[in-house]
Amino acid sequence: MFERGSAVRVNVLAVGAPIGEGPPLIAKWLTSQCWGAYLAVFRDLGSGQLAAYPDPSGLLPVYRRETASHVLLSSEPGLLGEVLNGEPLCVSWFELQSYLAWPELRQRSTCLAGVSELTPGVLWTIGRSGDASVQIWRPQDFMPVGTAPTFESAAEELRDLATTTIGAWAGQFGQVAVAASGGVDSSLICAAMAKGGHAFDCITLATADPSGDESAFVRLLGDHLGVRTIASTYALSHVDLLRPASLGLARPSRKAFMVALERALVAAAGELSADVVFDGNGGDNLFCFLHSAAPLIDRLRAMGPRLGACSTFVDLCRLTGCDAGTMARAVLRRIMRPRPTGLWPPDLRLLADRPLAPPEPWTPWFEVDVGKHGGKRDHLALLMRGQNHVNDVGGLPRFSPLMSQPLVEFCLSVPTWLWCRGGINRALARAAFAPDLPREIVVRTSKAGPDSFIRKLFDANRRVIREGLLDGLLASQGVIDRGATEAALSVDALSGDSIVYRLLDLIEAEAWARSWRR
Repeated sequence: MFERGSAVRVNVLAVGAPIGEGPPLIAKWLTSQCWGAYLAVFRDLGSGQLAAYPDPSGLLPVYRRETASHVLLSSEPGLLGEVLNGEPLCVSWFELQSYLAWPELRQRSTCLAGVSELTPGVLWTIGRSGDASVQIWRPQDFMPVGTAPTFESAAEELRDLATTTIGAWAGQFGQVAVAASGGVDSSLICAAMAKGGHAFDCITLATADPSGDESAFVRLLGDHLGVRTIASTYALSHVDLLRPASLGLARPSRKAFMVALERALVAAAGELSADVVFDGNGGDNLFCFLHSAAPLIDRLRAMGPRLGACSTFVDLCRLTGCDAGTMARAVLRRIMRPRPTGLWPPDLRLLADRPLAPPEPWTPWFEVDVGKHGGKRDHLALLMRGQNHVNDVGGLPRFSPLMSQPLVEFCLSVPTWLWCRGGINRALARAAFAPDLPREIVVRTSKAGPDSFIRKLFDANRRVIREGLLDGLLASQGVIDRGATEAALSVDALSGDSIVYRLLDLIEAEAWARSWRR
């Protein structure tokens, strides 16, 4: 826990903290005066009840399991089974199918029977008649209000805030290495570390072929900042698809290929004597990477048809690559359409045909009041989509500092049209550290990924995937459609569509489920 607006560690609550005035007041005080990755536990002096408050960032996961005599809370799901003799954790097949239907939605339920996850920023009073909750941190409290800041002042504020926030984490974990991709998000972390005077090195991973090799950009970054850079290559031999990347997690939320990523990162971190690897996960989501007409509509509703709206119109045409007529029609369609409500559609590919209850989101942000800034609903959805893919303090030595509370609050407060200024995505993040980064990195709008490695991984393991899925637990428990899965396995690995990724996600879920059957 750190003091608000600084990197000063909080070990004792400050004079003036409303201790003794009830859990809701002290939780509100913590939220406004502190930030970090913590769980606060209170006892109500009047009722004697306990209350638990996970901080708003979600960077410390808190899992819950109830028994006849106890309510158990842990940041490590496996401990919830280990402390109870004779009551091991087991897979909830219903929740696993729900997860596979909404893999981009982090849910309050996990895929382990009887294990849920506390929503961050919500105060949970624990009682024998069930938990009661009070939402303390609310995203609507950080929506844009009043006169929009200038682009320059917002970029400067983001620069200072990122430097302080990332520097605070750098001071906690020891020697840092950054998993650098040559893109905006990880480069911003490097620039913030350098500006704050923190020592670090860079690690980058590449595919064996040029399609996923960004090492030249990372070397350019390392040379510019004067830090060491180690480049490694994804190796098929590092991945055993029957040993899950999500081992020990409450959901099979990690991609199978990440085993190769982790092994390479751990080896490189050892060579660099690094204690922790920072990554830029969540950056696209945090920095409002929208590809729609929403920013223009937000500006029109907030400021009216002023000259600035014309520049945003041009920005969006450049950003999306469409002509003026196409953009104008997109704006009209969005203005005329009903306000979207509820969940995004489920992905039912290869799943068995059985009813699914609507899931309960970990962060219930679909109905947040965003005022005139309808694009902020899209921004919140982006943040929700990234929640399953962020590395938290429970997952060290990997950590994703961009999702820290101060950065989330600031980025929510910035109007959507500033993020696409100049017709480039994440424009404000680029501008914030443009003085510290090579221009080649600041202006690039896309980068390569491990797609070729993932497809080769599928092709090399087709037999393992076939046997694992057709004769496995997901099939026997009625989670997947065995016939549809068998037909999908004939897909061409290198030129086929995204069903390749779906099949790899299913074999990850199969391996994860087997890991809990001890």
